[in-house]
Amino acid sequence: MDTLSLTTGGIYLEEAKMVAAKQTRELNTEPASMGIPLGSAFVKEAELWMGAHNDFLTSMEAMMTDWLRRQREVFDASSRSIRKIYDSRNFIDLMQAQHEWVSDCLQWTASEIRAVGNDAATMTRKAAERLGEAARERSNGIRQQGKGKALAETATTVPMQRAAAE
Repeated sequence: MDTLSLTTGGIYLEEAKMVAAKQTRELNTEPASMGIPLGSAFVKEAELWMGAHNDFLTSMEAMMTDWLRRQREVFDASSRSIRKIYDSRNFIDLMQAQHEWVSDCLQWTASEIRAVGNDAATMTRKAAERLGEAARERSNGIRQQGKGKALAETATTVPMQRAAAE
């Protein structure tokens, strides 16, 4: 009885080792096969994010450059207007110079609001185009995967149906 239990125990031990080795192999091969699609998806998402960030920074740089140019122009024009107000010799010249300065300020404000609105719309449009492009790529990839699965399922089910019919 002792030899029988030792033999049975040895068989179970050997079987347990084979099961453990098989599980280890499956665990090691599964991430490798899954790593490529997951890795490429991660890389695509990272590239999308980096591209969007680059577009955002480029747009912000252009906005800030335009804003600084407009501020310089406003400062120069305001300096000229202040000089006119200071150099006024009578009340009518003073009122006219003041009126021109206030009118210019209102025009500059409206111009600034338009410029910021246009820049924001441009940034939003670029972001929407980039995200739309990514969504199209993703949906095309899903469609292709779905077609591949459907073809594989059809390839396996048709022979089974034929075998069952015979």
